[in-house]
Amino acid sequence: MDWDALEAVWAGRRMQFVPTGHARALPPPRYVVVLISDGAGRYLLANIRERGYCAPSGRIEADETPEAAARREAYEESGAVVESLHLLGDYMLTPCSAQEPSPCRAPVFLTRAERLDALDAHFESQGVRWASLAELPQIYYDWSPLIEAVFYYAEERRKSLWKRQGEG
Repeated sequence: MDWDALEAVWAGRRMQFVPTGHARALPPPRYVVVLISDGAGRYLLANIRERGYCAPSGRIEADETPEAAARREAYEESGAVVESLHLLGDYMLTPCSAQEPSPCRAPVFLTRAERLDALDAHFESQGVRWASLAELPQIYYDWSPLIEAVFYYAEERRKSLWKRQGEG
């Protein structure tokens, strides 16, 4: 995959993906993205108000690690209490935001749900659903070739990672 040639525009920003292990100077992390797999090729999506179905994601709070932010966002947006987090890589955002014109990154984690708690009124999501890779293009908010490539990359990594752990 030629990740350098693949990009998207997300919320008015240029977005690229850098897989873990690709040598590159990285700007500071400001957001996280959490891809929650069921281990059988489906991913948990949250139905976020005014966006629609997407992977749980959000801003890293002050004094919060990306891993802690990923766990918090997974829970706030989907009710998922997640298992071990595996860093897949980083989305690079340019500019980071309207208030922060320099680039930033959003670490992308792969995980499984230990459990799903019921959503209540204070959650950011209106519901959740599992979707196969084939279903994602029809339901995912702001689908792009870049996001598709990242989901397929996640699935390859999931198969490899969990096979090594003896979990298929």
